[in-house]
Amino acid sequence: MNAPEQFTFTLARVVSVDNRRRLVLLPDRMTAENELAKIKRQHGPAFVSAKISKNGTGPTGTYTVAYTVRETRTEELF
Repeated sequence: MNAPEQFTFTLARVVSVDNRRRLVLLPDRMTAENELAKIKRQHGPAFVSAKISKNGTGPTGTYTVAYTVRETRTEELF
């Protein structure tokens, strides 16, 4: 007498989350653009978008790089 075979399947889902990050207090526009290029290389295809903005006016103003990175992970449901 043979016992019936049982199969188990792992049930999982893929979750993508967009994370906004900021790099602040950069002294000049050139430094901000260099940091943005470094961020793009570091994150590769996970990099979504970026914006450089100036905080303050005149020579005392600093720059901020705000960027979005998409992170994907697989979760097992049970």
